[in-house]
Amino acid sequence: MRYIILGFVVAVLSSATGIAYSYKYYEILADFSVVLSFTKIAWLFTSGSLLIAGLSFVINKFLKSIGLLIFNVLLAFGTIGSVIIPTLYPPVFPETIEMPEFYPAFVIPLHFMVPMIWFALSSYFLRNKS
Repeated sequence: MRYIILGFVVAVLSSATGIAYSYKYYEILADFSVVLSFTKIAWLFTSGSLLIAGLSFVINKFLKSIGLLIFNVLLAFGTIGSVIIPTLYPPVFPETIEMPEFYPAFVIPLHFMVPMIWFALSSYFLRNKS
């Protein structure tokens, strides 16, 4: 149950952070809302947070002594590896979008929001209740 609650808290906080970041980026530099809308950001962050919560639960259940270490390493390397995706496979941009070359600089920080909030809150939610 703690994993599900943590997943939802991380989903809400990361979605709010991601939407606020995107709003300012769209306002100041380039508007990519046609490609990556606020609802899409919230949906991706929510599904990602719940997927991370499930994966954390499974790893910690089967590898009790080193599960947390293995999960944290997998999450860190998976996040760093995911940064390659927007650079290798950028979306098809409509002609109305100005400066599409700024898209990777926009989405790369978004990749780190869910893991950073997860790492910040997991020590509180997943501590041993002994």
